[in-house]
Amino acid sequence: MSLRIRIFFILILLSSSSLMFSQKTVGHFTLGLQSGILMPFGVNKGVSSEQIGMSNGLTFKYFPTDHFAMGMSVRVMNNSFMGQTKATNVPITQVPITFDFEWHLTDGRLKPYLGAGAGLSFFTVTPVAGLVNTLKEIPDTYTTPGYLLTLKTGLSYQLSDRFSISGEGTYYKVSEPGEDFLWKQTDGTIYRQFTNKASFTLGIHYHFDE
Repeated sequence: MSLRIRIFFILILLSSSSLMFSQKTVGHFTLGLQSGILMPFGVNKGVSSEQIGMSNGLTFKYFPTDHFAMGMSVRVMNNSFMGQTKATNVPITQVPITFDFEWHLTDGRLKPYLGAGAGLSFFTVTPVAGLVNTLKEIPDTYTTPGYLLTLKTGLSYQLSDRFSISGEGTYYKVSEPGEDFLWKQTDGTIYRQFTNKASFTLGIHYHFDE
């Protein structure tokens, strides 16, 4: 077989492969808003621990194919410590920023999916009545980051070419520096922030380039 014929067949194979890939490629973006509840959980080492709160988020995804998505999410999660010895609320704001991957099991209107992500979570605690961290003093509002891993599962439904809705459950595992965060108030009340949390949210998503 001559060199020209070999080159011709190679070009045909490359063109066919490119065509097959382009037919499977979706190549569109989504921008979504999510809102729901935040549930801390774990073994309570202190007199007081985190309470149920709210989770709100913004998600950005890119779908190279019908079954795969990658993107970024930013959430603002608010809850508080509730003292058991006296009625004291200590506000907590947690801002996790993650890079996510999702696998969608089907390509119809109804799509169950699984996902995982990693990133950083920033905690802001507003101390009250002389609240002091066990590792360092907190003169005012204290913010510290921690490494974050997430696992999630959800179900989305395509309302139209432009809009879809979803329900999603997400598990958060925060690897905090040193020991688990513990705060001690001057009256002896101890507060503990859990490293394990879960959120359950509903969302609406806008699709670009469908």
